[in-house]
Amino acid sequence: MNAAFVKPAPVPPDSPVPEESTPELVEAERAELHRQGAKAAARGDAADTNPMSRQRNSPEHTGETDDVWQQRHAAWQEGHDAQSDSDPL
Repeated sequence: MNAAFVKPAPVPPDSPVPEESTPELVEAERAELHRQGAKAAARGDAADTNPMSRQRNSPEHTGETDDVWQQRHAAWQEGHDAQSDSDPL
């Protein structure tokens, strides 16, 4: 018998199927993107300057999942919106 190959044990039919989870941003990354969005708003940058909207940051170019990309996009946008809402008119 070849020691390099071990046949996996069969999974009993009544075993629970693990749910796929959506990867989430590390809190530090989310906070950093939020901060960058707020800084952009403080500089007067428009909301459509979200760097996550650039083609080079899209999932097709980065290889990340759409879910992770959306979380990054939203974190920056939330920071921008929070700063914009707090600016006096």
